[in-house]
Amino acid sequence: MEGLKEGKIYLCTVKKLLQHGVIVSISDTNIDGFIHISELSKRWVKDIKDVAKEGDKLVCKLIKADEQSPELSIKRVTDNERKQILKEWSIEGRITKLLSGFYPKDLNSVKKTIIDKYGSLYGMYELLAEGKENSLEPLKLKKEAADALLDFVEKTKKKITIKTELEVMSLDGYGVDKIKEFLTAPYINKKEYSIKYIKAPHYMLLVNAGDTKKTLTQNRKLIDAMQKKSDELGLEFKYKEIKE
Repeated sequence: MEGLKEGKIYLCTVKKLLQHGVIVSISDTNIDGFIHISELSKRWVKDIKDVAKEGDKLVCKLIKADEQSPELSIKRVTDNERKQILKEWSIEGRITKLLSGFYPKDLNSVKKTIIDKYGSLYGMYELLAEGKENSLEPLKLKKEAADALLDFVEKTKKKITIKTELEVMSLDGYGVDKIKEFLTAPYINKKEYSIKYIKAPHYMLLVNAGDTKKTLTQNRKLIDAMQKKSDELGLEFKYKEIKE
């Protein structure tokens, strides 16, 4: 079916309860779909009213793009998929509310421009969260609206902490003093990183500079500075980023 893809996750709204399933409207489309009672939950469902009611928002996976009645599933949606789609729905709702304050009469037109350019309101949000503020330029938004969007993104985007395991060694008689100097050197703003002792010669570097882009930049800057300092002091320095 045009516009729908099997395996894709959609936010749906329950329209009608039937004996063997529910009819739902699929978000951002004019299409209704069907969820069979066996696909409503990972657990056995005796009465549909126990798991759904009209107006409920459901995160569903399209399992069959039938032209007459697309079939969807709730039980085949993973926890991570559910969390992501609900996050996108929440973010898009808040962006819509924000824009309505600046475009009370032209809201739909402005949203259409954003969706045509970036696929969705959340698509624009992701670009801004990555620090690509120039993504707003083609939209020609009012300055006040653009500033409000950037402020919203800054307050809601995911912050990260980068963890890097350090290995610092010295083979000469002044090793302890040199390592102490290495660990306490003022590389960047001390509020943006910390170093924790694990066990000799291992330490953990944690960097959090506020937003993702700055954290990544400061982490790279810090590692480069530490490499330079270790060379200056004659230390053996190795590092390995910890993936989480």
